Amino acid sequence: KKKLYSTLPIFYISSPERQIGFFLDHPGYSRFDVGFEIRDRLKIDVEGSGFDLFMFFEKPEEILRDIFKLTGNPMFLPIWSLGYHQSRWSYADEKTVLDIAKEFRDRKIPCDAIYLDIDYMDEFMVFTWNSDRFPEPSSMIDELSSMGMKVVAIVDPGVKAVDGYDVFEEGIKNDSFCKREDGRLFRAAVWPGESSFPDFLNAATRSWWGEYYDRLLKNGIAGFWNDMNEPAIFYTPESLKELRLMSSELEDRGIETEFLFGRIMSKKKYYDYGNDFTQRDDRGIVHLHREVRNIYGFNMARAAYEGIRRYDPGRRPFNITRSSYPGIQRYAILWTGDNDSQWEHLLSEIRLVQSISLAGVSFTGCDVGGFGGDCSGELLVRWTQFGAFLPFFRNHSAIGTRRQEPWAFDEEVERLVKKAIDLRYSLLPYLYSIHKQSVDGETTMIRPLSIVWPQDRETYYADDQFMLGPAIMVAPVYQRNSEGRHVYLPEGEWLDLNSKSVIEGGHIWVNAPLNTVPHFQRRDTLLVTTASTQYTESGSWGDLHITGFVEERAEFDLYEDDGFTYAYKTGEYSIKKLVVTNTHHGIKIEIRPQKGTFMCKERVLSFEIYNESGLYEAEIRDSHAGCDILVE
Repeated sequence: KKKLYSTLPIFYISSPERQIGFFLDHPGYSRFDVGFEIRDRLKIDVEGSGFDLFMFFEKPEEILRDIFKLTGNPMFLPIWSLGYHQSRWSYADEKTVLDIAKEFRDRKIPCDAIYLDIDYMDEFMVFTWNSDRFPEPSSMIDELSSMGMKVVAIVDPGVKAVDGYDVFEEGIKNDSFCKREDGRLFRAAVWPGESSFPDFLNAATRSWWGEYYDRLLKNGIAGFWNDMNEPAIFYTPESLKELRLMSSELEDRGIETEFLFGRIMSKKKYYDYGNDFTQRDDRGIVHLHREVRNIYGFNMARAAYEGIRRYDPGRRPFNITRSSYPGIQRYAILWTGDNDSQWEHLLSEIRLVQSISLAGVSFTGCDVGGFGGDCSGELLVRWTQFGAFLPFFRNHSAIGTRRQEPWAFDEEVERLVKKAIDLRYSLLPYLYSIHKQSVDGETTMIRPLSIVWPQDRETYYADDQFMLGPAIMVAPVYQRNSEGRHVYLPEGEWLDLNSKSVIEGGHIWVNAPLNTVPHFQRRDTLLVTTASTQYTESGSWGDLHITGFVEERAEFDLYEDDGFTYAYKTGEYSIKKLVVTNTHHGIKIEIRPQKGTFMCKERVLSFEIYNESGLYEAEIRDSHAGCDILVE
């Protein structure tokens, strides 16, 4: 039994013969029984009467596009979102934050963002700074900016219930907090101690809450990390009373005490707060929390997004959430929440990010290295290799655990972690382009193999592999002491991107020592890469390298813009269609005339094209007018 942080009630029932998609749109409690009580029966229990059930009878990729039409397209993120991010609970003072950033630059390891966890706050009070630990936050952020580092700050919904704290006092004045059924203020304990919780179901509360993000924006904070927003609750007076009662009923203070601790932890973990407080919608209708629980985190993320857009309208927001509901992609990116530094959790994350993508949440990732427990050097390398192919690429770990920065182990681990991060930065032209495709509602960045090849029964078992965009199939190594792994390659031949050898599809064994992550290029696709940099400066690139595995014809739309603003909406972008055709007398390369007014850098495009006859290479000077050549 495991509580997850999000509710994404979108699922698929698939076979090679037929595929059906389901979306249960219901913000309250529901229960799914998939063949548990009665084999071959799907049973959905919905608490309450207000729900919509959508069913899709079409191909899986068409289902994904229809989910975007129903729930909205993903937000367009700034280019630095695709870089490597470093986090920990906690880099607890200015000196530590600056030292971490300088280590990245001194060691020439790419990094775009560093995170501030709850210790930057004054007594964990949201929208405040601890003046002892962070006496000059704006100056610190300016120094980090000079190193090419963005700063992301955590924001929790629990507002410390104490007189003299302006956020609490204004929330009381505006009637912005959740209440009990009898009208009293609901209070519960989280990090600041006894706290109140904003009622995000109400638009006025969302607008009020969004105003506070401006405080941190003025300090130079570039992104926001909305955490604990299920909402997580440590205890209420009622739940604490229950735990005390359990303790007082002990007859044998010896052996029973051991079992009591287990019962207390289980009770605390699975206590149901759904009946403990209410929320009020915009029509003034009061709902028990259990009736709308699944959209609490969604609406907090929405409040943050709308507040950021209101006070910084020219810049694309970077907004993360732990709790979500379908449609969250309009307002935030989603990470999978607290995991552990275990090999089993690495495999779970490979599967989980694919499941999340099926709900239309394109930009997702996990805590690389694992949040809880001590990571090993080998596990950090393998997890970073996996993370290099995720849309959201962040290393994060918990207080009291072993450090997980790239240099935290030995020189060999640091070298291999850096190699994986460099690989990530080389992929940025490809990643930015497929991110824009997802923003336009075409598909998600990550897709399970069974979505791409639903007629191939073997893909249903290959849930430890995934497609990244149209070209790359990734097969991470997730077992200790492995020198390789089994891989399934659907549909014909593939290009091994490590060895640059053409491989016949089917079940194969791939050698993958610790310095190698298996990844392959699909036939008749193009992969655009560039040289790794220390951080992202724009959504446009210098010299580019295009790898193609072309038996017939391949094309790719290379998207570029300034990387940060909304100028693309008025035409300031560049789309270049790259087309490679196997004429069977040679290779024809076309660069179609640019769409959009954005001026790209002068550069050389180097082509490396494989087919049944071998390798073809060419260099082309980029031009806005486009060109085409024939390589004999």
